Amino acid sequence: MGRATNGVGMYEDPLTHLPHKSVQEFARGQVIYSPANPAASLYLVILGRVKVSTAERDGSETVARIVCKEGLFGESALIGTSNNTETAVALDNVTLMGWSRGEIELQIERDPRLGVALSQYLVRECLELQDRMESMVVHRTPERVMLALIQLASNAGSMTPEGATRVASLTHQTIAEYVGTSREIVTFQLNRLRKLGMIKYSRKFMDIDVPRVREALRTPHTPHRVQSMAG
Repeated sequence: MGRATNGVGMYEDPLTHLPHKSVQEFARGQVIYSPANPAASLYLVILGRVKVSTAERDGSETVARIVCKEGLFGESALIGTSNNTETAVALDNVTLMGWSRGEIELQIERDPRLGVALSQYLVRECLELQDRMESMVVHRTPERVMLALIQLASNAGSMTPEGATRVASLTHQTIAEYVGTSREIVTFQLNRLRKLGMIKYSRKFMDIDVPRVREALRTPHTPHRVQSMAG
């Protein structure tokens, strides 16, 4: 069945066309693939979260995505590129299902809708990544941190009875890699947002008041614009 996207048109869901496979389990912190051992499969997250990052020329790491339940990653296995800088690491104990390039091609021959669904999925992922890249260029660090929290809440959050969006704990270093700044600046900005009552966090989770964060981004001359360590 197709899903609506932004209320306009429909798109095919790849999960409805992928064949069932036996699951694979990875412990928290375990590397699923890396430039030295590139992705051999397109993966589906059954349980847990996976951090997908790319290595920069200066040796730093940028988090491209944090993939949660029912999310796909490892698309490079379908392309077969030899210039792969991508690494996938389990953020939690994760359970995955994976399909090789040959298995995907065979399934597309059987069910062409899978090819359509994967093409649409890749386009959406590219557009989301483009939005994040534009955010890094256009916005200062305080705004980028808030935008990242909204994105994480949308992709990986669940509502609490109090109306906040709860995201399972992420290290400040991981958030910094996602935003494209330093851990120290992320810690400063998160502490500031906590003092303003926009977030609450512990070792296990972070509660984000998404409406308040959105309103702060829309409102000019709010404290987040003047109390910053912008990079």
